[in-house]
Amino acid sequence: MRNARRDGNLKAVRMFRPAHALAPTTLAALLVAACGSPPSPRASAPPRAPSAAVAGDPPAVACARLEEVLDAEMRDVPAAEIRSTTPMPRVEALMHRLERSCDNAEQLADALTDPTLASEADTFRLATAYLLLTTAHIFGLSHQGEPDLAPFDHAADVAARQRELAYRSARARCKDDGSREQSPEWGEALQATLKEVTPAIDGCYLEEKSRSPDRKIGKVEIKLHIDPEGRVELAGPIGYSALHPASPAFVHCLVRVFDPLHFAPPTGRAVVVLPLIE
Repeated sequence: MRNARRDGNLKAVRMFRPAHALAPTTLAALLVAACGSPPSPRASAPPRAPSAAVAGDPPAVACARLEEVLDAEMRDVPAAEIRSTTPMPRVEALMHRLERSCDNAEQLADALTDPTLASEADTFRLATAYLLLTTAHIFGLSHQGEPDLAPFDHAADVAARQRELAYRSARARCKDDGSREQSPEWGEALQATLKEVTPAIDGCYLEEKSRSPDRKIGKVEIKLHIDPEGRVELAGPIGYSALHPASPAFVHCLVRVFDPLHFAPPTGRAVVVLPLIE
């Protein structure tokens, strides 16, 4: 792990480790209202009898159940369709599907006796809840006659990316996604590529400050999935919620910086977390 001071007022801490080594994150408590009860600390929770869904060989069956439920939820909600141009009846239908997805993820977390898998299911549930809140916001603004909903597409994109990252992280707990520990040389090459986009990152920061000069942004974590050729497969936030002081426009700006990057080819696939700290 290395610290680097940026030219502006942000600094970045870069960590190079596989997806299954990343600690679970949770979203703000506000999301609880959108989707069930808050997650309980799994490590200290009282033991529960395995349900029929996770009986038998615990690791294999629990992983199969986790993958089955989350695969179905990702298929059932085509998040890419949640845009201001989507017909409102379609958006309303997607909202109902997201509500069911929240319930299904909560039931899955309650059924899983493995605390790590249960925590991953909780994280997916809360990411789904944030996407639901964002979709409801677009839906409500449309009914209020908001003339330009295009800026709110940024929030929808950020929320959809975060949900997919939670999905990938949960699956990686059970199934190797190809990510590997990377060599120091690869890390240095990645740092060099990131240094080239420092002005663009600082530009996002300055735009955010121009919108809200007195607001403290704090820390925003951006996660990158990099394929074997070095292309960014997916970039998005983790641990981001409606209560975060950073705006969706700021996070979306960061994502647009990282999306087109091409890094040196890693060993297998690489998963990188970039905590950007004001």
